[in-house]
Amino acid sequence: MITGVFSMRLWTPVGVLTSLAYCLHQRRVALAELQEADGQRPVDRSLLKLKMVQVVFRHGARSPLKPLPLEEQGGMFAGQLTKVGMQQMFALGERLRKNYVEDIPFLSPTFNPQEVFIRSTNIFRNLESTRCLLAGLFQCQKEGPIIIHTDEADSEVLYPNYQSCWSLRQRTRGRRQTASLQPGISEDLKKVKDRMGIDSSDKVDFFILLDNVAAEQEKMGSCGFHGS
Repeated sequence: MITGVFSMRLWTPVGVLTSLAYCLHQRRVALAELQEADGQRPVDRSLLKLKMVQVVFRHGARSPLKPLPLEEQGGMFAGQLTKVGMQQMFALGERLRKNYVEDIPFLSPTFNPQEVFIRSTNIFRNLESTRCLLAGLFQCQKEGPIIIHTDEADSEVLYPNYQSCWSLRQRTRGRRQTASLQPGISEDLKKVKDRMGIDSSDKVDFFILLDNVAAEQEKMGSCGFHGS
C-alpha cells in the first residue's frame, strides 16, 4: 500500500468554493456594524439583497494521472473521476441547494438556463464533476437544456495553459529537473522506490508519488471536502 510508506497527511484539491456576492454581503454587514459602533445610523440588513453568486470549484477525487508500476487501477483510466469524486460533487451541489434554494430563495428549485451560466474546461473529469454538482443542486429537475460552456484547448484560461502562454512555458521549463537536484532529494527518492519495489530505471519522481498517494487516500477516505 502506498499509504504505508508515507505517514504525512495529504490534501487533495477537490473543491474550492467562493461566492463573490457572499463576500460583498459580509463586507456590507461588517461596515454596518462599524457604523453602529461609531454612533452612526446603522444599515437595515433586511434591505440588503443578494444579486449574484459565483461558485468556482475543482473536480472531485480522481485516479492518478500516471499510475505507478505494478499498481492495479481497477479498470479506470488515468485521471478519471472516481465514484468518491462523483459523490463529493453531488454533495457539494446539495450544499449549494441548501444555501441558495432553501435557506436563501435565490435560485429556482429546478434548473433554469436564464438563471445559471455554467463554464468548464473541456476535460472529461471536469465535465463529469460539473454534471454531478448540478444533479445535487437541482435534484435532476430542469426547465430547459443544460449547456456546459467550454473553450478550445489553445485558448483555455481556467488552467495553466502552456500552449498559449510563452512566458509560462519559460518560467516552468526544467522545474522537475531542478527539483530533483535539491540536496538529498535523489537519495530520498531512491529509498522510497526501493521500499515500494519500484525499479530504479522507472521514471517515477516525487510529483508522481504525491499524485498517487493523494488518489489512494481519497479512494480509502470519506466523501468530505478537503482543501490544499
